[in-house]
Amino acid sequence: MQTHSESSDQLAGIRGARVLTPGGLRPAAFDFDAGRLAPASADAAHLDAAALLVLPGIVDLHGDAFERAVMPRPGVTFPYEDALRDVDCQLLSNGITTEFHGVTLSWEGGLRGESYARRMLDTLARMRPSLGANHHVHLRFETHHVAGVETAQAWIRDGLVRFLALNDHLPAMVRRLGDDRKLLQYAERAECDLDTFRDRIRRAMRCADEVAGAMRALADTAREAGLQVASHDDPDCATRRYYHQLGCRVAEFPLTREAAQVARDLGDAIVFGAPNVVRGGSHIAAPNATDMIRAGLCDVLTSDYYYPAPLAAVMRLARDGVLPLERAWHLVSRNPARAAGLAGHGELAPGMKADLILVDDSDPAQPRVCAAIVAGRLRYASRSFARPHAGALAA
Repeated sequence: MQTHSESSDQLAGIRGARVLTPGGLRPAAFDFDAGRLAPASADAAHLDAAALLVLPGIVDLHGDAFERAVMPRPGVTFPYEDALRDVDCQLLSNGITTEFHGVTLSWEGGLRGESYARRMLDTLARMRPSLGANHHVHLRFETHHVAGVETAQAWIRDGLVRFLALNDHLPAMVRRLGDDRKLLQYAERAECDLDTFRDRIRRAMRCADEVAGAMRALADTAREAGLQVASHDDPDCATRRYYHQLGCRVAEFPLTREAAQVARDLGDAIVFGAPNVVRGGSHIAAPNATDMIRAGLCDVLTSDYYYPAPLAAVMRLARDGVLPLERAWHLVSRNPARAAGLAGHGELAPGMKADLILVDDSDPAQPRVCAAIVAGRLRYASRSFARPHAGALAA
């Protein structure tokens, strides 16, 4: 495996026998011009993908697996610089060219508190030019963290956040107040003891009367900044309707089919986790994502907590006859880009970003990313390609 970040990685263009274009899977070629796709010129020396699939790069709207790179074990942390370089390699090798990191700002503290979130934002801002993939922040704001609203608003206004989701995990934690084993896991992540974590839960509960006004103010700030806003884990129809009127036009991981149906009726984008498809169901007894896709109740699949999942999920959907590859791929490219308001991403057509991946699907059950190209530059390769022209990079 090789990753590349030097200017010599710039390619003239791409050609292949199986390129996924808006018109379907067909032979096609594109030039790369200032990081975007352009009509192929007759004399350009393109990288030849031969029989490999050439697909739009995956746009991952929600991924929080970076947390394991920062804190691989409770209480064991590593510098964000090291973690992000490792994560960047993981993303590219799994075909993810645009990542929305699920950075949590919560009353819990610790890994999901303000200090860690600020370190992530600051480090990402410094490192972004040297990373291979496109990295954005999906701010996951816990609704009962009323004291953190002004901080979140400042980050949004400063352009540090690209997508906002309103999360409410407090009810689930309240139900576990008597489950010391589970609460201890949360406490370790929050870097405190059990009694302190219980106190934090109770303190968050006392903010209940302030939540509605605080979330309206936060959602308004996000929309004024041009951000799309999601709600997370909607448990029922009333909750989805409430968040819709608040301006949340994305329903992320609805917990019931009925809530997903309301989102569809309201015209909202519906997001499920790709691991749900790969594993054959949800690990928390939420709706089966494959069933939701069959029912037309899923627009986007995300890595959630496992970066290899989007590619594996789409290939499984195609292999099992749930959707043809051309339509299944929209779940991880075009649709998440649209849900995030990310113009110019997610399709291979002139004028779009030159973000694409080359995939070996000779074994449909084990697809492998052979190359990832971001803004026309070869950022990752797992095999050698013929040098297309003098000065271009052979992996």
